[in-house]
Amino acid sequence: MTTLLKIAMTSPNGHTLSGHAGKCPGYLIFEIADGQIVRQHHVKLNREQTLRHLEGGLSHHPEHPLHGINAFMTQGLGDGLLQRLQQDNIAVYQTAAEDPISALKQLNLL
Repeated sequence: MTTLLKIAMTSPNGHTLSGHAGKCPGYLIFEIADGQIVRQHHVKLNREQTLRHLEGGLSHHPEHPLHGINAFMTQGLGDGLLQRLQQDNIAVYQTAAEDPISALKQLNLL
């Protein structure tokens, strides 16, 4: 059985990774199976959906565009958000990479 990994990357512009995860209004979503990208898309969050304004973990918000992710990648995030993501068993990766594909390869996800 193939395991699907759903990764959210902070990316306001849909092309490069960024930091400030709690305030980030845009995310690249990658769905990866067997080391291959199955689907990739960009989502824009409204102000109330940004993780900074979200009460509790993503698991408490099934309507949220990032609900159901297995992993979260960013250039930087605060301890509060890190703890909320980890409470939902979401793997968190911090990277200095700006290119999303390079970042995935550095983590051996591709």
